[in-house]
Amino acid sequence: MNMTVSMADEAASRNLTSRSPRVAQRRERMRQNVLRVGAKMFLDRGIENVSVEEILAAAGLARSTFYSFFTSKRDLVFHILDPVFQTGVTHMKDLQGKSPADVVYGVIDMYPMLWEKYGEALFLRIGHDEFALIAKTHNQYVEMLDKCFGAVEAAGILRNGSSAHTQRLIARCAIEVVRVYRNDPNFKRLYRATMEGMLLTDDAHRPAI
Repeated sequence: MNMTVSMADEAASRNLTSRSPRVAQRRERMRQNVLRVGAKMFLDRGIENVSVEEILAAAGLARSTFYSFFTSKRDLVFHILDPVFQTGVTHMKDLQGKSPADVVYGVIDMYPMLWEKYGEALFLRIGHDEFALIAKTHNQYVEMLDKCFGAVEAAGILRNGSSAHTQRLIARCAIEVVRVYRNDPNFKRLYRATMEGMLLTDDAHRPAI
C-alpha cells in the first residue's frame, strides 16, 4: 500500500468534509435569494410576465445553478408559495387544545410571522394554473383554519358570532392589514389591534403588545 497516497486521500476527504457544510450553506443562501428575488418580481409584475432569464439577471445567478435548485419557473413558484401554507398548517396544528382566546390570537399573530419569514411571498396573488401547484397544501390550510374557529365559535368571543364569517374576514383582510402596517415601527401592535377589533368581542381583547 502506498502510504503517501493513502494519507493524501484521507486529508482530501477530511478537507472535503470540512468544506461541505460551508458549501451547503452557501448554496442555501443562493437558493433563498432566488426565492426572495422571484417573489418580489412576481409580485411587482405578475408571475406570467417574468421570465427565468430576468430572475437569473436580478439574482446574479447562472442558469445551471438555477436549474440545480428548481426544474422550471413553475417549480420556483411552488417553492415560493408552498412553504407559506405548510408553515401556516403547522402553526395552527400547534394551537389545537389551547383556550379559545389563545387560538384566535394564535391565528391573528400567524400572519405577521409569515410576513417576517417569507416576505413578499405572502402577498402573491395567483391564477388558476399556479393554484393547482399548491392546491393540496392550501386545502390543508383551509381545513386547519376551519378546525380552529369551529372550536372557538361556542365560546362566544367572536364579534360576529360565526366561525364561517370570521374565516371569510381573515381570508379577505388579514394579509391586507399586514400590507398596510408592515413598514410601520408599531407594525405588530397596529396589526393586532385592527384584527382583534374586527374579530373579537371587546371583553375578549388582551392588553396591547
